[in-house]
Amino acid sequence: MSTKSYNKSKTTLVIVESPAKCAKIESFLGANYRCVASFGHLRKLESLDDIDQYFNIKYKNDEKKEKQIDKLRREISQAQEVILATDDDREGEAIAWHICSLFDLPIQTTKRIIFHEITESAIQNAMMNPKTLDMNKVNSQQTRQVLDLMVGFKVSPVLWKYISSNGLSAGRCQTPALKIIYDNHTEIANHPGNTLYNTTGYFSGGIAFELNKEYDSETTMCEFLEKTCEHDHVFTRSDPKKVFKEPPQPLTTSRIQQLASNELHISPKETMKLCQTLYEEGYITYMRTDSKKYSAEFVENVKTYIIQNYNDKRYIHNEIDSLKNSMKRENDDNPSPPPEKTKSKTKKTKSESKKAKDPETDSEVKPQEAHEAIRPTHLEMRELGDNNDKIKAREKRMYKLIWETTLESCMAPAEYYSITANISAPMDAKYSHISELLDFLGWKIVANDKSLKDEKENKTYHRLNQIKQGISVKYNKITCKFVLKNLKQHYTEAKLVQLLEEKGIGRPSTFSMIVDKIQDKAYVKKEDIPGKRIVCKDFELEDDTISETETTREFGNEKNKLVIQQMGVVVMEFLYKHFNELFNYEYTSEMETILDKISKGEKVWTECCNTCLGEINGLIGKLKNVETENTPKTKSGKRSDKYEIQIDDTHSYIIGKYGPVIKCTLDPKKTMFLPVKKDIDISILEKGGYKLQDLVDPNAWTVSSKSGIGGINTNVLGTYEDQDLILKKGKFGLYVEWGENTKSLKVFGNRPIENITYNDVVKVLEETSPNATSNTVRNLTETISIRRGKFGDYIFYKNEKMFKPEFFKLNGFQGDYKSCDKNQLIAWINDTYHIY
Repeated sequence: MSTKSYNKSKTTLVIVESPAKCAKIESFLGANYRCVASFGHLRKLESLDDIDQYFNIKYKNDEKKEKQIDKLRREISQAQEVILATDDDREGEAIAWHICSLFDLPIQTTKRIIFHEITESAIQNAMMNPKTLDMNKVNSQQTRQVLDLMVGFKVSPVLWKYISSNGLSAGRCQTPALKIIYDNHTEIANHPGNTLYNTTGYFSGGIAFELNKEYDSETTMCEFLEKTCEHDHVFTRSDPKKVFKEPPQPLTTSRIQQLASNELHISPKETMKLCQTLYEEGYITYMRTDSKKYSAEFVENVKTYIIQNYNDKRYIHNEIDSLKNSMKRENDDNPSPPPEKTKSKTKKTKSESKKAKDPETDSEVKPQEAHEAIRPTHLEMRELGDNNDKIKAREKRMYKLIWETTLESCMAPAEYYSITANISAPMDAKYSHISELLDFLGWKIVANDKSLKDEKENKTYHRLNQIKQGISVKYNKITCKFVLKNLKQHYTEAKLVQLLEEKGIGRPSTFSMIVDKIQDKAYVKKEDIPGKRIVCKDFELEDDTISETETTREFGNEKNKLVIQQMGVVVMEFLYKHFNELFNYEYTSEMETILDKISKGEKVWTECCNTCLGEINGLIGKLKNVETENTPKTKSGKRSDKYEIQIDDTHSYIIGKYGPVIKCTLDPKKTMFLPVKKDIDISILEKGGYKLQDLVDPNAWTVSSKSGIGGINTNVLGTYEDQDLILKKGKFGLYVEWGENTKSLKVFGNRPIENITYNDVVKVLEETSPNATSNTVRNLTETISIRRGKFGDYIFYKNEKMFKPEFFKLNGFQGDYKSCDKNQLIAWINDTYHIY
């Protein structure tokens, strides 16, 4: 490994946040420049005790960063000049300010550079146009930090007092995000769906025509079919009309999170991690942005690329210039000299005005608004190669998504001709079929979106267009399918991000953290939701004969959705009742607006903090005034602060150390706990709508006695090999017993015993049994195989670095996983579960 030498007396030190940027930036700037990283924040604000009544803050050095602080101090002492190059957002500005404060760098004169992509031209332009710290942005970040601390340190202890001391928390943005999930949970409960019949008519040519009415009873449905036998079905058709399908919009932070979730099945947190790597490696622009604009230079490059690759100016959107960001580089009228001995020189952009204006509002463009949308830095690079060890398969897929979406956003709409064919029906109804004929691919050419489906649709269009207007047509078959409609759906992570943005809760840089936080606190879990199984009666009319078919179908099953847990419901209802003014959507959105105003110098940050503190103290004071009259009584007649719902004389529902449990008090000296079923409705529970046996889950482990409580043996997880499978804790840790067999469960490590389920234990038993090899259905690679389990076949994955294996479902694979092409199955597993 070669060692780079520096002339200490002439070295300019550039400080960034991430060490991954350093090598590239040094290569762009030359030998007299040294680039080091702060690794994020160097100081922290630990508690409200560090803030006085005037909001003077006493920061403490982060003990985890002491080595980095010492390194930066040495580097700064040996440098001729220090340039701050932290990220262009409030956190980045605050980190730069902390560096100045910690190392006694003059705030008014220390240079601050800004760039949104790690390319040579971007770095050179930033160096030629330095700024100084924007203290308004620093104040805004400081306000956000203080507000978050006040809410967390003042409201969370209230939850500990009145619900449970198990680490519950409230948060300025976390709680409104939980409220979104809670409100949807309530909507789902209030909308069980409507039972209806969907009717489809098949006439000549086998084209499916949908009836415009949905009947809600068998009687009405049969009446319609009987009248169909005598009805004269008349065909009509609309004139063709041109339909335009607009391209996708440029990628903002929230949009890339939503798109990656929907297209790649990647969480918002993982999306930001992948984008961070792509940014640091110089492949995309900065990934935290609200902007839907591109630089003028990039837009011109796109025009050239489209003409060169698609040979037709029609593919360029006729309003592409509206995507140009009008923001000019600050200080272009008085640029600093370029850095010494750089590899190349970049011409500076002439400024048309000292302060840029937004062309739509004629208002001054602020730094946050000046960001570009997320885009590739090198448009000619359609896909990433294998020449960078930091770029794996997932980064490649993310880059491809960004590249395609970016180019598509600059291209012309796809054009179709559309016709609507109608066929009359009895009871004032009609059948319809809309068909489209592709005329111009437009932006869809990027993904070569011209499939067999298009060809089939084109044939249908021509066939319908050739049928004479007003002629009578005969039905071949009419089908009436029973359906359960208008079911409310649980939200995906992508949908939650969208709603956070729409309601003004948080900022793009915090969306993924908010989504993670409500799951980390176990208020919400990402789960599969089983559907409702309903016996359905379908009808079919053929040759004037009505036939009936009964089948059992499932409606409303969902995959990987955010589901609020009982603890989340209890916490949310408590906070909604006592702290609604602090956590409602409007207040949270207004607070974000105030933070924006502080960042623009339009608000005094300490006034905002003081107002919020007064509101929090007022709400806590109100709660203390009513607690004596509303605090529930226990069986002994004493008042208890804690949340507790009495079930019977010896059992009550509480929030325990690891979540909801049933507390059983057999006598004053002996208290034990029973597990609670997952699907408990808190509102029904609070009204006394459950009996003990309705609440207790016998298939989950909880701390209890061997004999069980209330007639339920809570050690028994279920049955295995026709024996009770009993989870026990011995001198050497957890183990399981069935019949005369025992098995250590050290594989679970320090995992809380409350979280160990029957399925977890059975998989351990099957994978470690002497006959485990017989459970192998098919070996795919050294780390992946298909195994046979008690509940069906599943995917087994374990590499040499993993402490324990992971298990995945085969649901959704189209084909026979036992005999299909091995590479096809491996590719599906990789795409679905992102193992590599």
